[in-house]
Amino acid sequence: MSKQFVVKVYSPKGLVLEKSSEFLRLPGKSGDIGITFDHTPSLLECTFGEMVLRTSNHQHSYFIPKGLTHVNKEEIVVLVDYIEAVENIDKKRAEKSKERAEKRISDADLKQDDIDLSRAKSSLGRAQIRLDILTQNAFK
Repeated sequence: MSKQFVVKVYSPKGLVLEKSSEFLRLPGKSGDIGITFDHTPSLLECTFGEMVLRTSNHQHSYFIPKGLTHVNKEEIVVLVDYIEAVENIDKKRAEKSKERAEKRISDADLKQDDIDLSRAKSSLGRAQIRLDILTQNAFK
């Protein structure tokens, strides 16, 4: 049996997730970060993306926004604004958000709209990642 550690996720609402895990994958600024038991203590900056928590017989996928993660030997604390389990991601909403962001970016490129381009690109990225998470987990 492999060694496990506790993953705790906090949002402004307080503790929103607590699970034992054998492996945790987080979306880091320079790529995904894989964490196992007895990982070197670290403070990590996460970007929006998929967080994967693996136990001996199940894998849980979540969408997380930007956040911070504190890694200890036997516990990992993730601080985010919110967390969405893959089963709670609304595909239609993500598709509409993607379409809206693409239109805003297109309008900005044509100088037809005075919008915040970086905000629209960020929205597009979040929507695309949500759709990717749904696609990756459709057959599991």
